[in-house]
Amino acid sequence: PIDGTDLMMKSCKHWEQGGRARQIARRVLKNFLEWAVMRGKLPAAYAPPASTPEKRNPKRVGFALSDSQIIRLVDEIQDERWKFAVQLCAVYGLRPEELRNLRIKDGVEGKELWSIYQKSKGGTRGAKTEPRRLHPLLIEQDGKPIDWKLQERLAIGESLPPLGAEGKGGEALRTHLRRRTAWQSLQKEAENINEVLVPHTFRHRYAKQSHTTGFPMVNIAESMGHILEVHMLNYARFKPDKTAELYELRNKEKVAA
Repeated sequence: PIDGTDLMMKSCKHWEQGGRARQIARRVLKNFLEWAVMRGKLPAAYAPPASTPEKRNPKRVGFALSDSQIIRLVDEIQDERWKFAVQLCAVYGLRPEELRNLRIKDGVEGKELWSIYQKSKGGTRGAKTEPRRLHPLLIEQDGKPIDWKLQERLAIGESLPPLGAEGKGGEALRTHLRRRTAWQSLQKEAENINEVLVPHTFRHRYAKQSHTTGFPMVNIAESMGHILEVHMLNYARFKPDKTAELYELRNKEKVAA
């Protein structure tokens, strides 16, 4: 390789473009080259480029489970701790990692369930999400809401499953669920419409049902713990289709005439 750019591109060719492994390899090599040039171990020509030409894999579309599909999955889970975890994720739209960060607080009108989990919230670099109060969106069966008494069960100390190391909650949940026959069946349903079933799928359900109910987008974003821009990027597909409404209204007017 004749310079830093050439070196990075040739070194990273072993990994698929857009993949996580390639991103890590590129970052590590960039750090090494910066160190080597700064210490005089390599000529200045081998300084890494500010950016390298990369193509990104298209963002996967998360599958939003219906309430009946969630009930089907919950009914198959034998371990009560994992069943409890899935119920919490579905009803409160949680990130799996938030399961270890749930707290009961005294509110103005009584006990409240909060998530104290913090992550990057988009926008300003380094900005973190704030702890937030959680709002349940109950699962329905045959049009009737099911109250699993989740906050009350947390308050009395009902056990949650082991989630592994910090930051690995999603992997732990996926590892448990992918052994379930219902989960495997749902994966095929998702693939059939070119979507993907992931641990965040319960969060997609929460977003979709919130939009279907007609809640303002800013309130949905606040309840889910991210800024409006992030919500628009990831969940705007669930907002009511005004275009379809306009065409449907026009057709009804023509038929009536």
